[in-house]
Amino acid sequence: MANQKNIFRRGPASGAGLLILVLVALALIFASAFTTWLNPVRSLALDLVAPLYRVTDFPSRIGEWTRTSFADREELLGEVQRLQDENLILQGRSMTMADVVAENVRLRQLLNAAELVQARVLIAELIGTPPDIETHRIIINRGRLQELSPGQPVIDNEGVIGQVTYVSTDYSEVLLISDRSSAVPVQIERNGLRAIAEGSGTYDSLRLRNVPSTFDVKVGDRLITSGLGDRFPKGYPLGEVVSINHPSSSPYLEVNVQPASSLQSVRQMLILFADTTPLGRGSLAE
Repeated sequence: MANQKNIFRRGPASGAGLLILVLVALALIFASAFTTWLNPVRSLALDLVAPLYRVTDFPSRIGEWTRTSFADREELLGEVQRLQDENLILQGRSMTMADVVAENVRLRQLLNAAELVQARVLIAELIGTPPDIETHRIIINRGRLQELSPGQPVIDNEGVIGQVTYVSTDYSEVLLISDRSSAVPVQIERNGLRAIAEGSGTYDSLRLRNVPSTFDVKVGDRLITSGLGDRFPKGYPLGEVVSINHPSSSPYLEVNVQPASSLQSVRQMLILFADTTPLGRGSLAE
């Protein structure tokens, strides 16, 4: 009974306290809405609570950073791959352009050589080589329709390449001067002495046939066609003497000659017709 009395006694006081709290809350709401009295308190509360916001927002920031990092990495990898592809394409184009430029240079040199030649010439291009590696022959894109015939000499802007050996309607076969069966009458430009230059079976070497030990030949001598044999007109560069050996047991000299033309890489050439002679001696590229 005593406890119940105490409760009834505290009841009005507790109700009054609750009413006071409600009035204070209403006053604070009114002050916050219509006055600036509570701004300092609000600022202080914000300073105290802001770290809690950072802590609670940390997981979402981690997730966003992870998504952004992976997205940036994938985008970066994609950009790197794209740049690599573009670089490969540009390299391919640059190589093609370099080949086109080199081709234009060779054609210009060939046309310059054609201007140095009297009478009629025809530009031809290599289209292939026979499968027999023991013979040095090439196939060109000119034939009977262009009035080609066996025996016609073939040159480029550097010198003699070979001669036509077989002619079809649209194509012809050319025997290079480096073939073992090739023999070209030549003379030393320095003194006019004549010899026969024959192929050795290698593209970068010829040799003079049966040269006596008393023959006046020196390393560095330039060889030109002599005009004998009714095949090659006189005066076309054939090569340069690069070495001379005299075996003790032989009456002949071993004279090695480097061809004037790059026989293994030639692509464009000139076909000479009858009564064709050069305007001057020396390299046709000059």
